[in-house]
Amino acid sequence: MTVCWAKTEDEAKKIAKEWWAVAAIPGELMSQLATPAEFEAVAQFVDEKAVAAKIICGPDPDRHVEEIETYRKAGFDHVYVHQVGPDQNGFFEFYQGEILPKFK
Repeated sequence: MTVCWAKTEDEAKKIAKEWWAVAAIPGELMSQLATPAEFEAVAQFVDEKAVAAKIICGPDPDRHVEEIETYRKAGFDHVYVHQVGPDQNGFFEFYQGEILPKFK
């Protein structure tokens, strides 16, 4: 599960687009891209809205919990959460304080 935690949703969308625009590249096209340069060329046409449609962006704990719940309801007992962007400490503090306690 890919997320981009930041202090605001707008900031998270901007970071997600900058760091993980590939999230919004359609699967059919992804299989045709062979080099990092090709990925970069396609990623320039992806906008923040398209990335945010694929990645949970922002500090709303309900959105993060809701996404994890979709995996739990599907039968998963482990969910790997991938934080996009440079603020790893902020992400870990957020998950430790806001998300993980809801799953104890």
